Amino acid sequence: MDKLSVVVPCELRFRDPVGALLQLLCQQLDTDGQTLGYQVVSAFNEAFNNLTQYAYPEREGEVEIQIELRSDRLIIELHDDGERFDFDEVDAPDLGEMPESGLGIFIMRSFMSEVRYHTGGEKNVLRMERRLDNETGEP
Repeated sequence: MDKLSVVVPCELRFRDPVGALLQLLCQQLDTDGQTLGYQVVSAFNEAFNNLTQYAYPEREGEVEIQIELRSDRLIIELHDDGERFDFDEVDAPDLGEMPESGLGIFIMRSFMSEVRYHTGGEKNVLRMERRLDNETGEP
């Protein structure tokens, strides 16, 4: 098991450097062209975007990003102490109407094998797992 952790300010300009790290890691694992990297980075970007928009509306904050590679899965956790919300109450978007926003959680759930959000304790934790057999989640 390999694990990497980085703490960055919760600012959009820090999303792409961490996304690039994830892309490089996925390129080493990917057996199906660029699919794994595209999907994992897209899910991470949506999660990070949501944090920058909603977690710290009236103050600056940080996000700790933990990346763990196991033999059968890649796990990404985002830890923050910002505003909490009910992740499970977010309805799936109506894709027939082509919404311009509100797709972030849908994308995370579609591209990752499992997505969980926990608000207990001192930190909020968004945990996204991607099985390395390319099994994604349900939209």
